[in-house]
This record gives sequence, C-alpha cells and structure tokens, in this order.
Amino acid sequence: MKERLTTLLAWLGFLCLLFGVLPLGAMAVGYQLEAMQDKPTIQTLTCKQIEAPDSEYQQLYRAFEAAEKDGAPASSGSMEKYNPQICRVAGSGTATQWQRGSDHGFIYANLSEEQAYERLGYRTFFHALFRERWVFTARIAAFWLPVTLLLFLTSVRFRILPWRT
Repeated sequence: MKERLTTLLAWLGFLCLLFGVLPLGAMAVGYQLEAMQDKPTIQTLTCKQIEAPDSEYQQLYRAFEAAEKDGAPASSGSMEKYNPQICRVAGSGTATQWQRGSDHGFIYANLSEEQAYERLGYRTFFHALFRERWVFTARIAAFWLPVTLLLFLTSVRFRILPWRT
C-alpha cells in the first residue's frame, strides 16, 4: 500500500511540475521580457487627415527634413515618406501611422490594433493571457511543493521522475 501511495504522489508531483511550475515560470519570464519591449504608438487615420498641412505627420516630416539638411547624425532615426496612392488603394482610405522612438512609418492595410503591433514586431502574447489562465496555472503549481514534501516524508527520498524508484 505504501508503494502505491508513493507512486501516486510521485506522478501527481511530476504532473504538477510539468503543467504548473514550469509553465508558470515560463509565463513569468515571458511577461517580464515583453514588458521590456519598446512599445510603438499607433494611430489609424484617414488619408485626408494625414495629407492636411497642419497634421502631426506633416509637422514631423518637415522637422525630419530640416534635421536631415542640417546634417543630423544617422542615429536620429528614420521616417517613412507617406504615399497617398498606396493609402487609397491598399489601405482603402486609411493608414496606420506608427512611431517607436525616433522611427516613424505607415502600415497601409486595415488591421486590428493587435495585428498592427504584431507587424511591427511588438509581441503581446503573455500580456494578452487571461487572468484565469494565470490563476489556473498557479493553482496547479501550488500543489507541487506539498505533494513533493509529502512524497519525501513517506518515502524518505526525493523523486522528481516518478518512473525511477
């Protein structure tokens, strides 16, 4: 009977480690790495809003051209020139204007905010996980330590792999 109990505890501890502790650790590390990313600002505008002489893009572009004429260093960033024909055809009259640091550009497609971030290389997988997923994984992980301690107390041996005796 004691052998069956230790085998059951070993398998339960292994499954809690496999489906609770390791995923929770990976989720926590991934969440922190995502938080360290430089998040671009995005704004969906119509072609007419971008082409307006007093628009934010026009002001940025004039400032960028002036800095380029003055011989600004290459580290000042890059700026994609607005293309009205692509905006009207590919973007169906809208464009997503993005800015990350000193880099600036356009996405000429009708994309959701998540798709636009993905196209720019900004990953949001771990931040997009539902709270219930975090809690569910943490609950599985919470069983690992008590089960492992109970296994150690019953068999006086620390077993991570249940098929090893």
